[in-house]
Amino acid sequence: MKHNRFLWFFIAFTAIGTIARSQTLPALSESGQLVAIPALLPDQDSADDRPCFTLDGRAMYFGSRRFSKDPWRASDPNPHWKWDSDLWWRILTDSGWTPPINLGPPINNSAGQLNPTISPRGDELYYVTGGGAILWKARLVDGKFQQPQPVPGMLNTIYSNKQFAEAHFEDSIRRLVAQEMAPDSDLRVRAPDAWDLHVREHLVQHLKTQMAADFFQGLIRCESSITPDGKFAIISENFGKGGAYGLGGRGGEDLWIVTIGTNGSWDTVRYMDTIVNSEYDETYPFIAADGITLYFTSTRPCPTCPRGTSGGQDLYRTQFNGGHWSKPEPLGPPFNSQADDYGFSIGPDGKTAYFVSNRDGKSKLYQVNLRPQDSAVAPKPVVVLQGQVTDSKTHKPLASEIFVDDLSEKQTDFSVYTDSLSGNYTLAAQRGHRFGIQAIAAGHLPRSERFEVPADRPFDRTKLNLELQPIELGASMEFKNVSFDFGKADLLDESKLELDRVVVFLSRSTNTTLEIAGHTDDVGTVAANQKLSEDRADAVRNYLVSRGVPPTRLKAVGYGKSKPLVKGNTEAARAQNRRVEMTITSESD
Repeated sequence: MKHNRFLWFFIAFTAIGTIARSQTLPALSESGQLVAIPALLPDQDSADDRPCFTLDGRAMYFGSRRFSKDPWRASDPNPHWKWDSDLWWRILTDSGWTPPINLGPPINNSAGQLNPTISPRGDELYYVTGGGAILWKARLVDGKFQQPQPVPGMLNTIYSNKQFAEAHFEDSIRRLVAQEMAPDSDLRVRAPDAWDLHVREHLVQHLKTQMAADFFQGLIRCESSITPDGKFAIISENFGKGGAYGLGGRGGEDLWIVTIGTNGSWDTVRYMDTIVNSEYDETYPFIAADGITLYFTSTRPCPTCPRGTSGGQDLYRTQFNGGHWSKPEPLGPPFNSQADDYGFSIGPDGKTAYFVSNRDGKSKLYQVNLRPQDSAVAPKPVVVLQGQVTDSKTHKPLASEIFVDDLSEKQTDFSVYTDSLSGNYTLAAQRGHRFGIQAIAAGHLPRSERFEVPADRPFDRTKLNLELQPIELGASMEFKNVSFDFGKADLLDESKLELDRVVVFLSRSTNTTLEIAGHTDDVGTVAANQKLSEDRADAVRNYLVSRGVPPTRLKAVGYGKSKPLVKGNTEAARAQNRRVEMTITSESD
């Protein structure tokens, strides 16, 4: 059975973890096994929660009750009641992580702020606090966080409705207790202490009913993690059992998937599934930079775990493959113990994992330094690609969507949106694959690039800015991901991913006509290269026509080896000269 947590008057947030003083400790035991060490974060008894990271791994955010002399930290007169958590961050420099920095106003104030999660681009910080809405966000502009705003969408609406219902439910119970106590109203005057005791007894008795227990099961957690494409959030929350409140949960804390709209709204709250969720509590979701590895905390028993390696709360790992989540597996030692172990997170380089545990009595934040052979714990290794999408003439930022095609698997892997103001994007691609990317923006020609990520190269960050040409007469683009076998004109299947989006582009630019131009390298005779370039241009044209583009809007031309992009006879130069391009020959949209 899931445990019940009752609340009255306000929502109490549980901030967890204490940080040990910075120290140098080994990552391995003498036996060569992984060990968990107190996290190398400076400060004493500070109750730091698990961190989250920007996708490039250069910033870390976390909630903490560590001491601060700043005026927005209102001291509570009750020394045993310390829920006034602030949000802090650290920045990765060439010499390592900076000491924790309090974010300060306008985010932090005398209330509690906790459970932060950062957008993959690092420009929007989401967190939980009070003040009407539950989930808030603050935009980072030129290194400064702007005034926080409630996150629009279904999730905050659910929280608002639930809080409203809770207040009325509480009031109705108190009215019922008042009616029950009416015959003894004289006791309130004769013996006030006895009266208060009887009122509390009646309240507790009503709270023991199943309806009250279901209703008051600690609603507000909203521990969240945003997927690397920025389009979904996975949250932990108690929305009751299926059918009780219309959300289909199993009762207690479960994991839910929330859609993030292009306008930043958190909508379409969906129950995750019954593979990851159980009849026990599932909390603290963390989706890794690879986009397929999910870590979470669960109170489910582990009958297969060796003695001493499982306790009240344990850390689990699952991966999304073939459209389904795999059976969750416990992380095992040194992550899990007989105590409570929870709140796993790991940076995009896959090297240092963090989690919270009370194995030594008081909750602390621990870290484990992973090795290349620890693939059963670590996520898939990735490379981070960052850049800006701009107009090639005005150089102004563009709001666009960047599609990432896994050419090795011949499928579109995912897409990301650029920031609507800055044009910036950040994405992570799994190593060992060939990828094509294509940026699409209204009023512009698509722009594509191709890259390969070796599996054995160390973690790195790559910069790639993309300039898109406005739709106008003479504008042209190269199909970077349209491929053929050597010396042949048959389109490879991977080419269709990019061409299908060109079909969409043409369907939106209904009066645009194109020239499809084929070009070859300098290997072979003039006649052979001329014929090959014409056949390849025809192959692209014929595919676009087969997808519904009117043939009158497309003209195929072969230029052979007469128009090389670069001079030289190296393989790199020849690879650049072998290409297919499209050029706008008329445009009246």
